[in-house]
Amino acid sequence: MATSSWNAGIIRPVAVAPAGPYQDGAAPGVWTLDQATFWIQQGLWPTAGNAAPVGLFGGGGTLASNIIDKIVITTVGNAVDFGDLLTATDQLSSCSSSVRGIWAGGEDASRSNVIQYVTIATAGNASDFGDLSSVKVAPTALSNSVRGVIAGGETGVSTFTNVIDYITIASTGNATDFGDLSAQLNALAGCSSDTRGVFAGGRTSGGTRQTGITYITIASTGNTTTFGTLSTATSWLAGCSSSTRGLFGGGEAPSNTNVIEYITIGTTGNATDFGDLTQARSRLAACASSTRGVFGGGFVTGPVTTIDYVTIASTGNATEFGNLTGVQRAELAACSNATAAVQPTPTSSAMAVFMGGAVSSTQASSQYINIATTGNAYMWGDLTGARYQWSGCGSSTVGLAGGGYDASSTRSSNIQYITYATQGTSVSFGNLTQARQALGALSNSTRGVWAGGGITGNASNVIDYVTIASAGNATDFGDLLSIVYQIVGGCASTTRGVFGGGSNTSVALNVLQYITIASAGNATDFGDLTVARQWPAGLSSSTRGVFGGGTETSSNVIDYFTIASTGNASDFGDLTVARTGLVGASSATRGIFAGGNGNGQNVIDYITIDTTGNATDFGDLASAYLGNAAACSNAHGGL
Repeated sequence: MATSSWNAGIIRPVAVAPAGPYQDGAAPGVWTLDQATFWIQQGLWPTAGNAAPVGLFGGGGTLASNIIDKIVITTVGNAVDFGDLLTATDQLSSCSSSVRGIWAGGEDASRSNVIQYVTIATAGNASDFGDLSSVKVAPTALSNSVRGVIAGGETGVSTFTNVIDYITIASTGNATDFGDLSAQLNALAGCSSDTRGVFAGGRTSGGTRQTGITYITIASTGNTTTFGTLSTATSWLAGCSSSTRGLFGGGEAPSNTNVIEYITIGTTGNATDFGDLTQARSRLAACASSTRGVFGGGFVTGPVTTIDYVTIASTGNATEFGNLTGVQRAELAACSNATAAVQPTPTSSAMAVFMGGAVSSTQASSQYINIATTGNAYMWGDLTGARYQWSGCGSSTVGLAGGGYDASSTRSSNIQYITYATQGTSVSFGNLTQARQALGALSNSTRGVWAGGGITGNASNVIDYVTIASAGNATDFGDLLSIVYQIVGGCASTTRGVFGGGSNTSVALNVLQYITIASAGNATDFGDLTVARQWPAGLSSSTRGVFGGGTETSSNVIDYFTIASTGNASDFGDLTVARTGLVGASSATRGIFAGGNGNGQNVIDYITIDTTGNATDFGDLASAYLGNAAACSNAHGGL
């Protein structure tokens, strides 16, 4: 449909195609509803609340600068002033969420460990965020919408580091150790998808340029893994990405290069030629929207103001975009609020959060899914400390997880909580009456209840409870029928909670036992599971309880029962993969089984609770595996 055929009458004789779907996009002319609908269907009609993707370039210069420049990535044109960094700094790194831009490290009057941030939607000066683990000159940074990762850098004269730090972008504070690069490097480049971060090139303290490409899983912690190689050993290059493709452009190899190479982030392999920058240059910066990569500044025979762009999904040479503001700048760093690693927004209606867990290492992060959909999990945020063999519950607004082992395998009594409306780091809620691991949990809308668990030299029969709306220590509720640990499974209606399975330290149990959540008192016998097992996962609708998996030899059995009555459980169907130490979560209609030890530890299955049948594959967890985690949801059967 040609715009020239649409007479816009009194405004202008020819209607002008909309500039884009952003709230400040222009659509000059008088439009009929049919005409406007055409552009809406193309995804190009200006939409209130849909801000155009912004890129920020900070620091750098002939001498260090404190300038932060702003561009709108979907347009072309010169940058405009956004604000200032805390100090004039070059050789720094940058990453972002959809809300905050982060700059870290670099060199001002001396080497810096400073992390600083801006709110991308609001022009202004940077604020202090916290500190890196050490001073770092010319590190690199990458991120998803929750976690920023800063790697490598020069820590002293000709002294480089392989340390990788991470931060939770929404929460100010000092960086935490993530793991190590494969070598001590600076002047490397990074890019990321929502799950994987990739590092490329760089140089050693002896000046040797690198071809290596390595990667990490952002939601977990650990050392880098080999990905592939660049075509040429290169340092001082820049990286950016879409959700699937990473680009590395420019750099010293050994002289300035204009080469752009690309990788597919979700696979491994060597980089492939993409095209050329408009100028051969090094010490430049890059940022991206979901479709366009932008390279700005850099060093030719001196610093430049050049900004280039490419369309990430295609290949070809870069096109001129515009220029940075007055000062020519090299050794700067860039970020964007439209980075491809930004994740889908957690739904307010039904989400599940999986917290901590361990198989070969203890996890200190959380991840989430939107229950009504299918697909892989996304990172939620970080815990106040690594934890596994704990158990979770919660209300429609707050998720809780308590007990477990910490990273040093010390039993904990601590309860942590998250607020579903806000991603980020968990917060301490209070303490259980006993430090214990391998316990069970359940809740209705007002009370969270934990039961059983392992204590020093034995197991516990203790039941604790908290009032979810009020942070504080747990109170004694009563006792289980006997001492039980490896219980994990719990489910509830609005009035009744049921715990199932576990072990009395020597024998796997098939016992189902229940409590009335609003009152205190000892548990009562409910009936039996179809199979005696430890480590089962529990979930429920408002009327039906379901337990799946478990036992040390890994079970695929799913049982169900009606919560309001008593009696033995019946066979529901099978999990897609037999496993133990998995977790359960649910909406009012759909049940989720995630992770586990044994086979397929990153597997997520789902069922429709009020029917029977085998589970269906939902997707995969964000980390490679997850056992003995804690799970909570904002829409389970107890609410």
